[in-house]
Formats: sequence, C-alpha cells, structure tokens
Amino acid sequence: MTAVRGTRPLTPRETDVLRYKAQGRSDYDIACALRVTESAVCSTVLRAIRALGARTLDQAIQIHNQPQENTR
Repeated sequence: MTAVRGTRPLTPRETDVLRYKAQGRSDYDIACALRVTESAVCSTVLRAIRALGARTLDQAIQIHNQPQENTR
C-alpha cells in the first residue's frame, strides 16, 4: 500500500508533535516540552493524522517522512 499525502500541509505545531511522537515521546513529555496540556497534544495528533489522510499515528509519521514530490 502506498501512502498518500492528505489535503493540507501540517501546521508547525502538528509537525513538532509528529516529530516528538516519532522519537517515542509520551503525550506527557510532549505537553511539558511544548507547554500545553496532554489533551492539546492528543487533539494535535488527531488533526495531523486527518491532515495527512492517514488512519494511524504510525502511518501519519510514515507519510510525513516521505520525500515530497516536485509539483512543477
């Protein structure tokens, strides 16, 4: 199955949270690092998953880490 990017680019916060998740950090650790609540981290993860057209966090990380195609 080939992963496909979603309909919109990630926000800087969504990118940060996915990067932390890819490193194996917990929601609590991410919340402390970004000075937000754990609930905000969970919401951001879900928005990033939807934005990338993924079904799981692992799939979202995989899609996000794929090299982007040249659109010219």
